Amino acid sequence: MDTLADRYAHFIVHSMLRLEDGEKLTIHADDQTIAFAHKVAHEAAETSGVPVALVYIENGRVESVDEIAPEFAQKDAVGNVMLHLATFTVHPFDRDAEMNAVNLQRHRLLADPIFLDRRIAIPYAVAYVPTASWAEFVYGPSATVDRLYLDLADFLSIEEGNDFTSTLERTLSERCRILNAMDIRKLTLTSSTIELEVQLASGSKIGTSASRLDGGRFFYPTLPCEDIIVPVDFSKAEGHFRSTYPFRFFDSVVEDVEVEVHEGRITAFRSDRNDLVDAYMNIDSMSSCIGEIVLCESLTQAAGFHRSFGIPQLDRMRTSQVVFGGVSPELVTLDDESELARNGLNTGFARLEIPVGGRDLKVVATLCDGTEVTIFEDGLSVLEV
Repeated sequence: MDTLADRYAHFIVHSMLRLEDGEKLTIHADDQTIAFAHKVAHEAAETSGVPVALVYIENGRVESVDEIAPEFAQKDAVGNVMLHLATFTVHPFDRDAEMNAVNLQRHRLLADPIFLDRRIAIPYAVAYVPTASWAEFVYGPSATVDRLYLDLADFLSIEEGNDFTSTLERTLSERCRILNAMDIRKLTLTSSTIELEVQLASGSKIGTSASRLDGGRFFYPTLPCEDIIVPVDFSKAEGHFRSTYPFRFFDSVVEDVEVEVHEGRITAFRSDRNDLVDAYMNIDSMSSCIGEIVLCESLTQAAGFHRSFGIPQLDRMRTSQVVFGGVSPELVTLDDESELARNGLNTGFARLEIPVGGRDLKVVATLCDGTEVTIFEDGLSVLEV
């Protein structure tokens, strides 16, 4: 009988990577994920008919590269796919430590750098492998890895399979197409916990975590994928909000924060962890400026998980978010990096996602001609797709 890990490996290959016949997969793994990596590699090799490269990394260096070949006749490789199997490790917050790239990445607060001349050319995805340390972070001491596997399977809708993820990508892509065609200038978000008005950044597009390459190939860099991401002008946001779900902040899970924003920048940030607030606000001049709005419906499978997984890419899928710091590079449509700030795009070093959505969230778009169109009502998209 298939184990939970076997089912997860199958899900990664077929529903996340959507590996195709003849594609060569390269997997990056470390000592905590190497056993699981072998499960993924064997599944991928039998699916594509092409040997899988299994790269073992220790302390940031490549220690070995193994090849996992399919049992039957091999085919010539016709494409490449890359997968990083990530682990979860909690690093205690040190108020005296420099907030450099290494420490920000450890705390899941590092924004992706914007290199406009290095757009993604091949599918590259990250999957998180359940470990004892991750289970303990989510549930507390004595939690089991099996419990994390079970919740992750439910969260990811693993039983829904490949047809579900195909339909999901088409729905998200169509919603993004409709929103981009509207020529939206402003979004107004209102609910019992938020009153916020933001202006969209120029030189960008509305998108989603699901990726489609120039040749039409699509895949999921991470799953689940329920988000519509809207880059907003870092100097033109007004309002206030309160968080609606727990979220990771440095080495802790924060239950409740209240934030006020004026001219795009945080002017008040109330939390019971002021040491963390001060550390984040001082990372750089753009960390406290708005970067994006992430819209996510309130009745998805992921929305029912009220704990924090501690990984922004997963927690984002529970509900809508206000994002401070760096914008998503894949949504930038400019060719000149010197034009980023002039177009209102946040180039901050850090990135913090705060959950604000709920079943009473309403989002109204103001178009270039002043027309107002409701795009979210009662926490759900009202776009006809």
